[in-house]
Amino acid sequence: MKLTRQQISYFETFGYLIRKQLFPPSEMAEITREADELWRQLRKEGEDAGSHQDIAPFIEYKPRLMQLVDDDRIYGPMQQLLGDEFIWVGSEGRVGSFNDANDHRWHSDRIWTHGRDYRWIKHMIYLEPTTKDTGALRIMPGSHLREFAETLHVLNEEKPNTCRDVFGVEGDEMPCVALESEPGDMVILNHYIFHGVYHKQPNRRYISLKFAEKPTKPEHFDALRQHVQDASQLHETFRNSNRPRIQKMIKPIITMGSRSATQ
Repeated sequence: MKLTRQQISYFETFGYLIRKQLFPPSEMAEITREADELWRQLRKEGEDAGSHQDIAPFIEYKPRLMQLVDDDRIYGPMQQLLGDEFIWVGSEGRVGSFNDANDHRWHSDRIWTHGRDYRWIKHMIYLEPTTKDTGALRIMPGSHLREFAETLHVLNEEKPNTCRDVFGVEGDEMPCVALESEPGDMVILNHYIFHGVYHKQPNRRYISLKFAEKPTKPEHFDALRQHVQDASQLHETFRNSNRPRIQKMIKPIITMGSRSATQ
């Protein structure tokens, strides 16, 4: 289940991959059932089933969902892209849209730490079909690379009229690739890549799993803290796990937390 040489080259150059039908229908049914149950359990009082939910951590609450983290289909490619000692930096589960426009304007999740040469990768599993016109994630290929990213910094203001004022087009007219997917597909992103979503549907649901390379410099640890992905955020199910791969993923950030506490 590892990536081919060509897939690695594609990811490094363009900043994304779609791995089609990585999970068979029977497995997706289990994942969807567990995720839906978790969204129900964590729904705030007064929220109905159609309310927007953005929950992090997410998969850490369910043993079945936690199996994804050290699954060969995910773990192996992360070793290839991030090095053998990559780390776990959290998960989220999101339902619906957080605004009336049903969009998420163009932005980069990690642009403010781009100059620190530290790599993050995000996996996304969508639980229903998405197309360009029904909330598929849109990305600008290559915008994870610093020189290209620097020309797009203005987008991170996420103001309603930025695309029109700067580029003369609306947000949903910006040049992009729409990562249309079906349940069972896995979308993999360099976390620096510029992305957006337009025309979200009320039932749009996804699970994300996030990884990073082993931190080796002070600026790497600072970046993790800045994005609230340091040891203080590590869920107890990971701290207490006896699974070797999970222990290997959390050891560097546990060590980081111990050092910080003594400083």
